[in-house]
Amino acid sequence: MRRLIASQRNQINMAKISFVLPFYNEEQTLPLLIGRIREIMAKEPEDYEMIFINDDSKDSSVKVIADQAKQKGKGKIILVDMSRRFGLEESIMAGISQSKGDAVITMFTDMQDPPETVARMLQSWRAGADIVHTVRRKRIKESPLKILAAFFAYRIIGNLSEIKIPYDAGDFKLISKNAAKHLSALTEAEPYLRGLVPWLGFKQAYIEYEMQPRAAGQSKMPVFGFNAWSRFLGGIITFSDFPAYLILLVGLLGTAASAVLAILLVLGVNLAWCGTWVVLVVFLWATLMIALGILSLYALKIYKNTRGRPRYIIKNINHFED
Repeated sequence: MRRLIASQRNQINMAKISFVLPFYNEEQTLPLLIGRIREIMAKEPEDYEMIFINDDSKDSSVKVIADQAKQKGKGKIILVDMSRRFGLEESIMAGISQSKGDAVITMFTDMQDPPETVARMLQSWRAGADIVHTVRRKRIKESPLKILAAFFAYRIIGNLSEIKIPYDAGDFKLISKNAAKHLSALTEAEPYLRGLVPWLGFKQAYIEYEMQPRAAGQSKMPVFGFNAWSRFLGGIITFSDFPAYLILLVGLLGTAASAVLAILLVLGVNLAWCGTWVVLVVFLWATLMIALGILSLYALKIYKNTRGRPRYIIKNINHFED
């Protein structure tokens, strides 16, 4: 028994954790993040590496990382430069492709995901979980509009999805090496990671935490920005066929209503409320436009997955010395 316990401890000590940290113009927050990760991981037995994915930043973020790499620290720093700005999910996938750890932790660099949560994530992983989701119990100092939008977005996607997608769980996750290998093998364009990671299966655990305010700078995903709406619609279309069936149902109901009105006219019923016809025509036109829009999104998704372009292009990888 003592030999078994000693062997397990040695395996933990030999294990390595890969932090995958995508960023775009975060020169103010990066030193804080690196310092906090180093402080937290100094208390953990595993070795670790920090993989920063530069999504074509225009500020001095790269210089900040290079300066931080010169300071003494246990973890190795790797900088992955994308050839242009590809987006958050693509940057995360690029980082995972470069990871060497027994587990991967994906998190943002704006300090809204508190690094202190990592200790509990590692505990769940050591206990056998392949995937550890972090669930936002509270959003501190977030605007009421953004809180409300996030609340409904998560629940709409989760309830329409064909798989269980946890509510209020963002991209702050731990993924075991085995699960990360299967995630990297997926080739679909514009991956919705908040759905793809639960889709993988394996043993999954959940940890609650309080989302913190940004340490500095401005949000890269405002409520009414294109990226936020694109991710919301992408989450629905990627993991649900419900919109297509809803279109069919609305079409059938509209056809039935039109048929009833036509029969009433044939029977000589006085339809003094002919203004209703105008309302009905507008309603049918609007539903047709919505239907075409939704079907176009499905067709666009299929097109992007069949044209064969790579999801991202890495320009350069810099392995800083320990």
